[in-house]
Amino acid sequence: SKATVSVLYCLIKMKSLGLLVVGMAAQVSSLISFSEHVGDHMVLQRAPEKSGIYGTLNSTGSPTVTATVTPIGSGSPYQVTGRVSGNNWITYLKPTEAGGNYTISVTCDGCLNDGPNTIQLNDVTFGDVWYCGGQSNMALPLLHTFSRNDSRTALQNGTFDNIRLHQMGSNMNPPMPWQTALNATLQNSSRYETRFFSFSSTCYYFGQELSRLLGDAAPPIGLIHTAFGGSTAEQWTSNKTSIQCGNITLSEHSQEWFDGRVMPFSQMTVKGFVWYQGENDMGHVFGNSKRSTGYSCEVPKMVEEWRSVFSAEPGTTSPNAPFGLVTLASSGGEGHPDIGSMYLAQTGSYGDMPNTVFPNTFYAHAFDLADPFSNITCYHAGCCPNYIKPGAFCHGCDQYCESNELAAYYMGPIHPRVKLPVGQRLAQACYGTVYEPGKVAVRGPIISGCSVSDGKLIVNFNKELLGDDEVTVGEYQRYNNASSFQVLTNSTLFCMQTTWGPDPKTDTLCLDDGTGRERMFMGVPHDEFMSLDTWPMVNINLESPTSISADVSHLGEIFGVRYAFFSGVNRGCCGRNDPTSGPCPVASCPVKASSGLPATPFIARIVNGKCECISPQVCDE
Repeated sequence: SKATVSVLYCLIKMKSLGLLVVGMAAQVSSLISFSEHVGDHMVLQRAPEKSGIYGTLNSTGSPTVTATVTPIGSGSPYQVTGRVSGNNWITYLKPTEAGGNYTISVTCDGCLNDGPNTIQLNDVTFGDVWYCGGQSNMALPLLHTFSRNDSRTALQNGTFDNIRLHQMGSNMNPPMPWQTALNATLQNSSRYETRFFSFSSTCYYFGQELSRLLGDAAPPIGLIHTAFGGSTAEQWTSNKTSIQCGNITLSEHSQEWFDGRVMPFSQMTVKGFVWYQGENDMGHVFGNSKRSTGYSCEVPKMVEEWRSVFSAEPGTTSPNAPFGLVTLASSGGEGHPDIGSMYLAQTGSYGDMPNTVFPNTFYAHAFDLADPFSNITCYHAGCCPNYIKPGAFCHGCDQYCESNELAAYYMGPIHPRVKLPVGQRLAQACYGTVYEPGKVAVRGPIISGCSVSDGKLIVNFNKELLGDDEVTVGEYQRYNNASSFQVLTNSTLFCMQTTWGPDPKTDTLCLDDGTGRERMFMGVPHDEFMSLDTWPMVNINLESPTSISADVSHLGEIFGVRYAFFSGVNRGCCGRNDPTSGPCPVASCPVKASSGLPATPFIARIVNGKCECISPQVCDE
């Protein structure tokens, strides 16, 4: 019934905020307790930072809290005195090198004397703690990914025994108290087969692949997962911060997860943050950080805010803690157009990171990591296992059904099941930015300029950012609009973000013409902005180790160029793949660096035969 659904929703909401009545009652009944996010088997951030443990107490006087840290094995115990504010307490431990096994006892002197006044943590270690937030593609459980069994086997064979997990309950994941990843694989779950499979796939694969890259030098890694499916950037940001950007619409849910999923961890020292979000902001204004508008402005402000609240205590989380993000998969548009412009907005409008508004950041592209069966015909027809809808045509869906047996979709291809490559790219970017700068490639080719002459378009890529890499052009279906490289043939239809006009069939509203201005196109159907007549696909070739070229002589004058924008009929690296054809190979968009990382999507006007990117991005070489 609707009443039952409402009650369940309220319970989920209260649980996600740590406000379940049962939990509150248990907390009040004890004299002193740890936060639900502080527990046995946890990882605390290693030196040089100091780590805090915290919780609540029951007192009407002026209690004193003392923590005793006892190493198991070698080393001497020590004590530190905590701070008390109202019914909350926190104590900061001495900066401690990675590893070890510690018992931490906390005693309250002056608490009410109708219960125990000492609590204890066991099997605590020190390492690097990473906080993972965002929405459903961060939250997607390992259960729904192709590589889950390999990861479980690796753990049970003794690999990655340095990884420990903690998960906040959500609409997609059950809560998970701190535990080793190996222990999570040994606990059965009726819904997820094993508790390990309920954990965030992107967060886990990031930690796994970071451990692999660090090798013998890998410290214990603590992964905290808090993502909530369907959430927006406004929910993860305080209202006072969101309103610093124009074109942001607040709602009753704004700030919800900043209060409920960020602040509960803000007293915990972390190494850095990982973020995968944006699908539910596809219907909002993408904006531009230079103009302080939209998503492009809001997320950098959110990062500033997170760093500020986590580093409020000097000596804990760095005020400039590393922040990594994942750009959307091509299937992440939620029915809205212009996902390529969202890719740009996700970098703060610069087309690369770090940059002025995103200092000390790293990123991984997922635009070319859509589900191998992103065409949803077989999925919507219910072709497997045996839920075929009346009148559905399932001939040719065998390979799709086989993939579904390996790992079932979660709500369809908007949640790609190929999450291991996302974690690999994110970990590589982190390793080459945070741990061993310059040791590995952290990005693919970035546009630096273009020129048009005698019917030939040449696009150049930034030589300095390429480093030792070279540009490559891989094989693609030249007959099937799969180059992902388009040019603009109608100068009036250049628009960074479109939506439907007063009459959706005939009118289009351009929300940003590239200068931030809105423009209404009466009598111009929205499809015209997306069509392959307006933005025809052209074949590309390698021109030099740092450039590509295309023959545009048959098109007359061209006014713009873009790559991997995936609008309209151009839906991904395999172009217009037949719904019942084989899978689209992972990472099959053609332009890459020789290291394998994909070229960053780009868009530019062409003026007087030269590229002009949208400021603050520069591509005038």
